[in-house]
Amino acid sequence: MRKTSFLILFVLIVCVFCFANFSLVWAKKDSLIMGLENAVKDLDYYRDGTRVNLITAYQIYDPLVKRDPNTGVLHPNLALSWKTINDTTWEFKLRPGIKFHNGNPLTAECIRYTMDDRILLPEKKAHLRPQFNWVEKVEVIDDLTFRILTKKPYPLVLEKLSSFFPYDPIWCEKMGDQYVSTHAMGTGPYKFVEFDRDNHLVLVANENYWQKGLPKIKNLTFRFIPELSTRLAELLSGGVDVIRKVKPDQIAIIDKNPNLKLVEVPILRVFYWQFDASGRASKSPLMDAQVRRAFWHAIDRETIIKTVLDGRVDLLNIPMNPKQFGADLSIQGWKYDPKLAKDTLEAAGYGQGFTVECSVYDGTFLSVCEAAAGYLQKVGINLKIKSYVGNVGQMVKIHKAGKLEGIYAGSFGSYNVFDADAILPWHFNSEVSQTAYVKDTELAGWLTEARSILDPARRIELYAKAQKRIVEKAYWLPWYINHDLQGVNKKLKYVVGVDEVPRLEQAEWTD
Repeated sequence: MRKTSFLILFVLIVCVFCFANFSLVWAKKDSLIMGLENAVKDLDYYRDGTRVNLITAYQIYDPLVKRDPNTGVLHPNLALSWKTINDTTWEFKLRPGIKFHNGNPLTAECIRYTMDDRILLPEKKAHLRPQFNWVEKVEVIDDLTFRILTKKPYPLVLEKLSSFFPYDPIWCEKMGDQYVSTHAMGTGPYKFVEFDRDNHLVLVANENYWQKGLPKIKNLTFRFIPELSTRLAELLSGGVDVIRKVKPDQIAIIDKNPNLKLVEVPILRVFYWQFDASGRASKSPLMDAQVRRAFWHAIDRETIIKTVLDGRVDLLNIPMNPKQFGADLSIQGWKYDPKLAKDTLEAAGYGQGFTVECSVYDGTFLSVCEAAAGYLQKVGINLKIKSYVGNVGQMVKIHKAGKLEGIYAGSFGSYNVFDADAILPWHFNSEVSQTAYVKDTELAGWLTEARSILDPARRIELYAKAQKRIVEKAYWLPWYINHDLQGVNKKLKYVVGVDEVPRLEQAEWTD
């Protein structure tokens, strides 16, 4: 009897164990957890312009137009078609039958409300308002037709609409702004479940999503894990399935783990040094173009890329990403030549050397700056590195205020816009940008004209002139085109776009 009871108990334990493991396997198949490097602070997308907020927004909402993850080409999404009525009027037709997660229909009024009453209305204090300040207003023609009227001819209309997400006006007005900041209601592949500003955002599949067959995984959770070592530990233990921003020196850890793989994609983001060429923050040798060119000559960027970054980025010689409209790939930049660097400094009157401050907020780029300091020391330039790693907000605030002395070691993702206008005016047109440390009236004029005409040939001509001027005057020292390095569970089929946006709705588990 005892033996029979023992066997029954043993069988029950085995069954429970097997069932538990079976359940865990299928729970895994039905869930995806992504570890993000920063916390989402506000679910009202237009009030939080961070990269992590954009990543989560693409899951809750749908943009009017969507980008091919491999080519970057835009194609219809919520907007089924469009045409220009004149140079300042664009007419769009919405895809019929689209509904928000609460069942309310997507109409042209939703577009007008989102643009006019939430983004452009000053009282709403939308952080992303400057990204849409080219809009005069939106006119509703009928339930599925609307027109966007621009203040001037504006060539980037479609590019900007790739990150425009319509809101439900009925829901927003009923619930109020405070509620909207902690909840979300979109038309996208995933629906809101739970939000904890310090810890996580939980979503579940939209079972009525208009794109049939998507999303492929039912449950999606974003965990906010600022510390990279912690994110990596969570990936290794199975606490998360995907992490972003893996450092080159951590790739070997992922490669050695049989359950993980590295996903690597060249993206739009570029890294660079911005010189205070106008003396905006302080008078310094950097106001001399010869001195700025000496930085190019003094630093062996290719060797630093190979040694510090394991070759996981692409050398950049122009002040924008080659994938962006208007990029002039014929520009070579200034060559590495330490002797020429010394001679140039001597000719500029700085043969005895000088000290300059370099502010940096990215941990990996900090290592690059430290390596560059060694090269500069050899030609008499003392690079005093000031780290804002972990405190990027403070550095951005000082930068915009025009008080960041010396060199700004930054990165720029162009807000997912594949056009020179997304990056060049931001850094080189002091007439329109808080972050420009250059005063060059002719350059500003070229950039202003290129922003307000629709003729692509003329725009290419203007941007070519602008890039040549920027390199000639060495207003920037471009460093590299970033690769998105992500650690991923080996059984996850997963696509990362060239726009730095993961297509999580398309992700699926494989055996």
